[in-house]
Amino acid sequence: MKRYKLNIKIFAICLLMLSACSDVLDKVPLDKYSDGTVWADINLSNYYLNDCYRSTLNFRAMTLSGVTDECMFIHIKGTDNYLLGNITPDNTAPWTSGGTYSFANYSWLGQFPVIQKINIFIKNIDNVAENYVGTEKTKVKEQTDLMKGEALFLRAFCYSQLSRTYGGVPIFRIPNELGQDFLAATRATFEETVNFIAEDCDEAAKLLKLKSQMEMGRANKEAALSLKSRILLFAASDLTADGTATSELVGYKNPNRTTLWTAAKNAAKEVIDLNTCKLENFGAPDKNAVATNYYNLFRSYDLSSKEIIWGKMYSMSDGDANRWNLRNANNGNECYGSHSPTANFVDDYEMEDGSKFFDHFEINGDGYYLNKSTKFHSKSIYKSREPRFYGSILYDSAAWQPRIYPALAAIDPAGIYDRRTRRTVQTNGTVINRFGLDTRSGPVDKGDGSYTGYLFKKLLDHTCVGYYDRNKNVWIELRYAEVIMNYAEACLGLGETAEATTYINMIRNRAGLPNFTGNITQALRHERKIEFALEEFRFFDIRRWKILDQVLTNAKGVEIIETTEQSTGTVTTTWKQINVQNRGTVTNKMYWIPVPTVEINKAPQLEQNPGY
Repeated sequence: MKRYKLNIKIFAICLLMLSACSDVLDKVPLDKYSDGTVWADINLSNYYLNDCYRSTLNFRAMTLSGVTDECMFIHIKGTDNYLLGNITPDNTAPWTSGGTYSFANYSWLGQFPVIQKINIFIKNIDNVAENYVGTEKTKVKEQTDLMKGEALFLRAFCYSQLSRTYGGVPIFRIPNELGQDFLAATRATFEETVNFIAEDCDEAAKLLKLKSQMEMGRANKEAALSLKSRILLFAASDLTADGTATSELVGYKNPNRTTLWTAAKNAAKEVIDLNTCKLENFGAPDKNAVATNYYNLFRSYDLSSKEIIWGKMYSMSDGDANRWNLRNANNGNECYGSHSPTANFVDDYEMEDGSKFFDHFEINGDGYYLNKSTKFHSKSIYKSREPRFYGSILYDSAAWQPRIYPALAAIDPAGIYDRRTRRTVQTNGTVINRFGLDTRSGPVDKGDGSYTGYLFKKLLDHTCVGYYDRNKNVWIELRYAEVIMNYAEACLGLGETAEATTYINMIRNRAGLPNFTGNITQALRHERKIEFALEEFRFFDIRRWKILDQVLTNAKGVEIIETTEQSTGTVTTTWKQINVQNRGTVTNKMYWIPVPTVEINKAPQLEQNPGY
């Protein structure tokens, strides 16, 4: 022990002596690498690229679903700023720079630092191979070409997030320098920005290999072409291409819709024609199998499914922690119940035969759901719904997971989602209420109970006890079903209704539903709404279709009361629609998010978006 202490003292003295040496400033830092070192080593360059991935697609506790008709984000965290129409350049919440509760993955303040990081990589990666010789140099060059393709894809992805949020944005092809004067920086037009993204996608696709030939989780050829399909569909839509855009920053000046729809169609078809992607077989016509397999797709632990094109995997020990269950499962198991599907949204799931819910139910003047069907006779609004309803929604009495507390497990041994109030009317007229374990009046964590009465089952994992554990399931950013629906919509835009019909029904049929009937535009929009629930599609879809005023109405929920009359022994259950969140009047400015004042102060020449 004495020798150990002595060694420490000697070591400390040596350090002090060394610190006095005149050449100390010439030493290489031990906690970081210089630029020259990074770009001379293929492994260090790869680590840098990995950090670009992490910055581009990372876990967030709040999704864009909270500013749509899909759900109410119960912790608010700035979502009301948008929903009430109060968003301004001075207060762009929740499109801020970071933090757990923000839309940093889509924000000006969040994405441009990532683009800078990626541009540094693109600028330097071609030089790495010059530090090697012979066959090793050739091998490294092949690797760096591939890595450059990955970086180009990541840059295109960041710009696609920005352009669908703000419109045209400044385009930076090379990294900015420290102390650079941004007074010359201007916003590109929306058209220029879209063209830049498409070019990056094309260049990336040339350099990248197919998904099957890439390391799982990395960008691939299918991903680059699918991203191009996404942005070109957005560009061809009404918001930017119906000829009413008030500025070239947010739309085309003289749009040729045929040209735009054709480009979107061809981009989707290019992915289809690769013949490397495939829709998962959910087991239709077995509706129980469809519900289970649809749910299981989103609790995949890797990205190997041929339907998944690109996404993010999570480690249980390091890297970004996926705490989706903790953030979104039931409060009765000490989770936060953050994203609560609205009754507006839940009621749009069809019946199992493909008919509309309100063909069989109505809401009376007192707000109660009443069965009016001649086919489906249950009073419960949760019986006989289409399979994706059961794979996506946690509703009262739905099977979920065991209770973490023994006292609650004794009350609920089956592990259901318990949302109803059990009311007993005693023979003397006394009324006793026992509130559901997962309500805002339940015995555990009341403040995290859903206001609407629903939770999303989709993206949860019933084997993960959120209060204790991380999730292992992946985030799917690009999947083949999107490409199919993009293709269908572009065909519809070109008047090719037969082709569009085939591809819309492809998605419906694999979900265990018959071919659609009625208006094809409404059918397509319905399929996107249901198929892509909670996948961060809806915010962009309702804006590009220009239907904000139709869907951003007050959020509704359901109140369920099971009443037992002791005098007669009768038990009745009622389902009542209730108002849970008031939302403001939609104005045209809400179709785009404002550029933050702090950014315009840096570069006053930047034009603000219309209405702000």
